[in-house]
Amino acid sequence: MSNRILYIPKEKKHAGKRKKSRTLWIIGGITLCIVVIAGGIMIVRLHAFQIQTISVQGLHSIHESDIEREVTSVLTGSYAFGLIPYRSLFAAPIQVITDTIAHRFPLIAEVHVKKEFPHMLAINVRERIMFGILCNDTADRDGADKEIVPEEQIDIQCAYVDTEGIAYESAPKTEGFLITKVLTDSPVIAIGTQVIDPLMMRRIVDIKTKLPPVIGSSIVGYQLLRNVAREVHVISKDKFSIIINRDDDLDHALSVLATILKKEIGSRRKNLDYIDLRFGNKVFYKLR
Repeated sequence: MSNRILYIPKEKKHAGKRKKSRTLWIIGGITLCIVVIAGGIMIVRLHAFQIQTISVQGLHSIHESDIEREVTSVLTGSYAFGLIPYRSLFAAPIQVITDTIAHRFPLIAEVHVKKEFPHMLAINVRERIMFGILCNDTADRDGADKEIVPEEQIDIQCAYVDTEGIAYESAPKTEGFLITKVLTDSPVIAIGTQVIDPLMMRRIVDIKTKLPPVIGSSIVGYQLLRNVAREVHVISKDKFSIIINRDDDLDHALSVLATILKKEIGSRRKNLDYIDLRFGNKVFYKLR
């Protein structure tokens, strides 16, 4: 009987060691990940880092408690099957909170939400500045697409609009001159949307500032028509209207208007029905 010596090549020995070492590294890495994740979840869930204070600045018409209620409703949610609560300062969904406030409160023009360590949400808002009331009480609502526009929006005849042309709240019909009124023939006034073209709204705001000194009277309303979208009919307290093109040089138009009122219309102004300033230096007007 002969003795045999088995020779194991060095490569196989090293390969076995490398495989065992790799396995240990994988197990160690997985264990470390689990420890890190578990530790992170524990930190996120610590009471010290749960949002306890909601500070709201910039409110004038909206109650702070209304904002807090909406934010608290959002914070009841969670990530990862309930393991990570939204109420944690680290996990609070800032964009969701911002979008919720903007959607629920059309009166708010801007909202900024910031986390403040260790447990506060600081919310700063800018409310819209009311320009007047937009009404379409003479419009044909049968022209509204009821499959696109909610039924409740069809019934809105008047809404408060801000200086940016956004309708932010339904409004009652009004009489008199205390609030500026904008008339439109649009069949729908959708709350929270741009109901007056931004360029037109900027022109209207300029007109409200610059026109009264020229005509020596206040402005009580405006009329906007869809088929002539670049024109605005300005209604003065003296019961005559002025037609202005949105894209014209307003200062030049008002200079022409001042000349016409003084040198051509003069004392007949009390019988004035309208003045049309859409054609540069060529002005048309009508007396009653």
